[in-house]
Amino acid sequence: MKILLIYPRYREISSSLSRILENKIPPLGLLYIGSALRDKGHEVKIIDAEEKNLNLEQLGELGKDYEPQVIGISTTTPAFRRARETAKYLKSILPNISVVFGGPHLASFPKISLEFEEIDYGIVGEGEITICELIEALEKKQNPEKIKGIVFRKNNQIIQTEPREMIQNLDEISLPAWDLIDIKKYQGMMSKKAFATMISSRGCPYNCFWCDPEGRFGKTFRGRSANNILEEIELLYNQYQIKEILFYDDTFTVDRERIVELCNKIIAKNWKLIWECRTRVNLVDEELIKLMAKAGCYRIRFGVESGNDEILKFVRKNITKDQVRKAFFWSKKYKIETFAYFMLGLPTETEQTVQETVNFAMELKPDYAMFSPTLVFNQGNDMFKWAAENGYIDKDYWTRYARGENLETYPVLNTPQLPKEKIIEYTKKAYRKFYLSPHFIFKTIKKINSFKKLINYFSLALEFMSGNFKG
Repeated sequence: MKILLIYPRYREISSSLSRILENKIPPLGLLYIGSALRDKGHEVKIIDAEEKNLNLEQLGELGKDYEPQVIGISTTTPAFRRARETAKYLKSILPNISVVFGGPHLASFPKISLEFEEIDYGIVGEGEITICELIEALEKKQNPEKIKGIVFRKNNQIIQTEPREMIQNLDEISLPAWDLIDIKKYQGMMSKKAFATMISSRGCPYNCFWCDPEGRFGKTFRGRSANNILEEIELLYNQYQIKEILFYDDTFTVDRERIVELCNKIIAKNWKLIWECRTRVNLVDEELIKLMAKAGCYRIRFGVESGNDEILKFVRKNITKDQVRKAFFWSKKYKIETFAYFMLGLPTETEQTVQETVNFAMELKPDYAMFSPTLVFNQGNDMFKWAAENGYIDKDYWTRYARGENLETYPVLNTPQLPKEKIIEYTKKAYRKFYLSPHFIFKTIKKINSFKKLINYFSLALEFMSGNFKG
């Protein structure tokens, strides 16, 4: 079958200047789906409307030219409205197509998503196996009820089939179909070289207050082998001249031995490769940091969240400030940049603890810091349940949002001791204090050695100062 995979625009069409400054990240999930479908003999095309800055009419023209039989659309909850608009428009000009939705939103709201007639099928959870079975059923005009991990309509009823088991051996999944996009069109404001994103593992075994236990990749950690990761890096490095990898794993160093093996294999290749990752401060040590630096790691993103140990315990972060200090000290010692994430307005937060968090950020002196108001996001997590039980948010908020009500996409936790207006105010103050500090300004000036860097730092400053930076 001819299948068109779409990553829809979720932001307004931007100006030429802002497009230069935007983060543009490859649609990695669609690349995996495209590879799985091609393995089964299907013809696949990917259109990244976000990267190409396409409006609906332009996207529709490309769709008509391709003449697909099935259109697959990936969406998150914030992007769901735009994704629906895209599907509705494409169905109006291509009335015979079947539309399949996938992505994080479908994992959270499978049945509600199918209340919209522009969506014919939904993939719930990991999609590589499920999408192939669904396309085969559509091709043979078979009843899809026996396919695990889907939601669909039958006789005006919305049917959700039994869940599909998580893929245990990630090495069995084909590498992403990088040839389906022009990788050189993607850019990151914080990237230093031609880059690609990678996922070396799925699932996070930790239990933070704001995480969804039923998320798309689940709580069970599953890591690709070092050899499998190296195979993809080698493809990107040699065939696409990629010299920087952004590992998008939730928690890169869960399996220490795997990362040690990977680092040693990268070192043996003697590549001019740099990379960044995201992990926890309690999952690194000095020896590992030193090895990662030798293998080309130039930036680590740590979720610090709070500068108050009691709050860290309450939100089940299971780290201490001393562990944070050590991780940042080791990173600086081996010349790895640090990016620290902080959440302001966490449960039980007060004005005093907010100030503790900002002071802790100033003490750590990371290369970059992101201060975010605490968002009550996803009704499957314990933070939402806690907020609903205490009357801080409507228990049906996200159900109403998913059904199309005009509600805030990013609702800030609003408590009597710290109203959301104050949290937003404190967030802006935190950005100003950090990014206008003499230490940060002097360090940044020393790094600027090209016009491109000047533009990037100027853009980052605007993003950070506005409090809208998405990372």
